[in-house]
This record gives sequence, C-alpha cells and structure tokens, in this order.
Amino acid sequence: MTTGFWKALQQRGKASIRAIDDNSLVAEQMQNDMLMRLLRDNADTEYGKRYDFANIKSVEEYKEKVPFSDYDDYAPYIERMLNNETGLITNYPIVHYALSSGSVGVPKHIPVSQEAVDIYTTYGTGLVTGVMNEYYHNTRGRSFKSGHLLLGLDAKPMYTKNGTPKGPISATTLNKVKAFLPIAMATPPEVIMPEAEMDLKYLKSRYALACEDLMGITSSFMTQAVDLMDYIKNNWQMLCDDIRLGIINDKVEMPDDLRAKLQADLKPMPERAYQLDSEFRKGFDDPIIPRIWPQFSFVTAIGTGGFAVYTKKMRKYTGKNIPYEHETYAASEALMAVARRAGDTSFVLLPDSSYYEFVPMDSEDEETTVGIADLEEGKEYEVILTNLSGFYRYRIEDVVRCTGFYNQAPMIEFVYRKNQMLSIAGEKTNEEAVRWSVEKFIKDTGCEIVDYSVYADKSTEPGRYIMLMEADHVVPRDKIPEYRDAIEARLSQANPSYGEKVRTGVLGPTKLEFVQQETYQLYRDMMMAKGVSPNQLKPVRVIDTPMKEAFFFGLLEDYGGSDGDGLG
Repeated sequence: MTTGFWKALQQRGKASIRAIDDNSLVAEQMQNDMLMRLLRDNADTEYGKRYDFANIKSVEEYKEKVPFSDYDDYAPYIERMLNNETGLITNYPIVHYALSSGSVGVPKHIPVSQEAVDIYTTYGTGLVTGVMNEYYHNTRGRSFKSGHLLLGLDAKPMYTKNGTPKGPISATTLNKVKAFLPIAMATPPEVIMPEAEMDLKYLKSRYALACEDLMGITSSFMTQAVDLMDYIKNNWQMLCDDIRLGIINDKVEMPDDLRAKLQADLKPMPERAYQLDSEFRKGFDDPIIPRIWPQFSFVTAIGTGGFAVYTKKMRKYTGKNIPYEHETYAASEALMAVARRAGDTSFVLLPDSSYYEFVPMDSEDEETTVGIADLEEGKEYEVILTNLSGFYRYRIEDVVRCTGFYNQAPMIEFVYRKNQMLSIAGEKTNEEAVRWSVEKFIKDTGCEIVDYSVYADKSTEPGRYIMLMEADHVVPRDKIPEYRDAIEARLSQANPSYGEKVRTGVLGPTKLEFVQQETYQLYRDMMMAKGVSPNQLKPVRVIDTPMKEAFFFGLLEDYGGSDGDGLG
C-alpha cells in the first residue's frame, strides 16, 4: 500500500510540475488577469468600496488609487472577521489564519482563503515528489525508492474563537490527508498533529530509527531536520535500548492515555536495535543517514539564505549524494515561489499565487513599482503583494534578487528582511552582508560556526556591532583576537560603509563573543515551549528585543575577562 500511495503522489507531483511549466509560459497575462479578477470579486467589500475597486480598469489605475499597506491597516478588519463578520477585505471564504509574530508578543492573524490553501497543497506538498521523481529519473534512470517519510514539522491543531483553524498552514493541509498519514509517515498521526504537550523530538527520533525503509525527511526549515539528527546523535544509546525493548522511555513526557495507546502497538525489535547500535558505535565522521536508512532518498526543507549554515551541517549527516529540495519561498501571506529542480537555490515565481509588484532597491523613489516583466537579472527588489486572501499592495518587508527567468516567470532568491537591517550610523548592514561575512570567516579561520547573530550595541560611545557566534567546539581564548579581526575585515568588505565608519571612529571596533554550545537549539526549544510553532522559528540574525538580548548574552562563554585581550 505504501508503494501505491507514493506512486499516486508522484503523479500528483508531475501535475504540479506541469502547472509551473505551463503557467510560466503565460505568466505576464496571468498576473494581469489575476489582479483584475481580485478587484472585480472584491469590489463590494468595505476595503473595495473605500478604494473604488469597481472603477479600476488597469494596473496603472490600481497603483494610483490603492496605497501601500501593512498589517496595521488590516488589523481592525481582521478583529471583526474573527467575530464572524464577512465582506470586509475579501469575499473569498477564509478557512485558516496563519499566525505570525507581532509586536509585544501579540501574534498577527493572517487570513488565508481556500484558494490560497489550494496553492499550498499543490506546490507546497505535491511538488516535492514530482521534483524528486524527475531528479532520480534524470540521474539514476529510476524513481526514488518508496518508503516512509519523517515530518520534521509540527501541525498542532489550533482554532480561533469562532472555530476557524489557525497556526501553521501545514495543519490545514495535512488535515485534508489525515487518513493517509499512517500509510506514508514514519510516526503515528498523534505525533504529527499533537493535541497535547509531549517530547516530540524523542518520539520522532524513536519511530524514525525503528523505520528501516525511511525514504526522506521533510521540514519547514532545515533547522528542524538538523535538530532531529542532533538529538539522535546525542541520545542514540537510549533510543536503541528503547527500540530493542519495544518501549517508549518512561522519562519521556506525554499524556498517559497516549502513551498507553502508542505502547500497545510497539514490539521489541532486537535486530533493528543491533543494526543501529553497530553503526552508531562507528561514529558520525562518515555520514550516518545512508548507513542507518539505506532507502533514504531526499531532504526537503527551506535551507537557503539564513538557513545555509544548517544545510551545511545537514550534509554531514546525509553526505553529498542525497539530493535536497529547498521547496518554497513563502511567507504567512502567500506561497510565492518554488524550487523547480532539486538543489535549486533560486525559486520560480508563481503567477497564480499572488499579484506582485517590486520596488527597485537602487531607486530613490520608494513609491514606484515594476511588474514581473520589468525585473532585471542581478537587481534587488522589495516585494509588494496583492494576495488571494484580502491584502492589497502589502509590504512584507522582504528583499529579493532576480537571478534570471524561467520562461516569463522571474527566478528569485531571498536576500534579506528590510526590518532586519542594522544601521547605527547610517551604514545599513543587511542580513546578506552578515551571512556572506560569516561564510568567509569560516573559510578564513577554519572555525566551524553552528549559528550566529549580530547586536547593535548603542550603550557605548561610539556605537558598535557585537557578533555572537556558536562554534562546534569551545574556542580557545587566545584565538579570539584573531577571529575578531577576521570577522571585522569581512564585515567591512561586505559593507564598505561599515568599514569606513569603523576606520574613522564613527563606529566602534567590532566585538566578538562566543555563546555556549547548543545555545541556538536551546533558544528554539524555549520558544516552542512557549507555544511558538517550529514552522515559524527562523534563525535569529539580529538581536532586536530585550528577551533575545537577555537570553543570548546570558549564555556567553565565560573566559574570565572583560573587553580587553583583543575581545573588542
């Protein structure tokens, strides 16, 4: 039955690929048609009447009459929508609310229409099997080996006060195929869609290791996949013992009734435990995944941009021969682009997902936008969305780079978030500059970095950057002056304005701090314990809240000194 399920899903994946290919041929016309349809269908909403949607007949008129917007422009409408009012910003049925972090810890409720969910279902789930099937046929002359899949993401059911599902969109999409989860997944449905607090890392790892035909790991972000493999690396002896005995470890936190239900279906697996134990005892220097899961065929997760350091770490577990699918470029407001081929780090913009405008970042005019046909390869743009769920000319604060075209559809890569830019003295250091600097730092020094953040320290005169890094080993104190100079040199190269301001004393010298090992994993665990979905946990690149400041600076390596000795 498992093989038949995956063959059916591969056919669905082929249909997704055809949709990308066909739509990309007529992307420009699709964009114009979509905008006119959205205006026509929503002309009698409160928002549509306010901006005279009914009398807008062209893109130019749309830009003239409808202003840019952000979440605050919709918040009053959304509050009313949560109280069952309709016809406010969209006439399309809202079937889900995506939660996104807001100010002062109050989450934003991003409305998601049924049509938007269908886009996620088509491209966010079905595409992966099509891309991987195509990859294996092109490189191995066969389909990938079917088996079971490990979901690194969580889809805990949550609801608004009016009963509409909320949280990660994956919860709504997975719920539609809930009946097939026991067939396709390595873990029981209760672990994929948990309704109570439990140790999900243990449960996912324990079931995945017991599964001899595991074919892949899929997660929202590469951090989730790495966290699971790190957990296995650190706890393999306990996991092997539990598999041998056929038990769920009694130290694992979970509801008693669920423990009894899952335990009843488990059987001792001494042979599997012996196989695993033998491989783990050989160590992790050679990739462990092909040794414990011979049918393992792919990893799917967003692993580009700020997640690149985790993709590199995951490679140590998989080796170089297992393909990665970086899936999508998406936000809570829309799934905007997808990786058309395995390994692609640029994404094909989906003309049927949203209407797109772009503000050129090299222009002083921040009000004038261009459409998809006017993007230029190599240039950077701020993304403006008109989506399928009631947001119009919405600034998502993302900056992307056009890397070329797939037929008429632009190829893009995420560059940085505008609200994650550091600028103490007008130097404007963005996330890409910091990422590039850290990548070069690793090559310059040979110091492997697990994760990193930067903090704008305005408590000193002049202000300065503090780089926080987590290395894969304890860095000797006497190496820190050399490493500090190395990262400052690369930051100065990545952003010459920063380097000039440091050289002239407008900014103080960079300070380098190392945090204790597993700090970033501990941060993710803490945020999940507070109820934040792991599907929303992106890398902390800028320490920009008092909570983050207290957490990360509270876990610095203790070198028993101060700012002297070349520490910054």
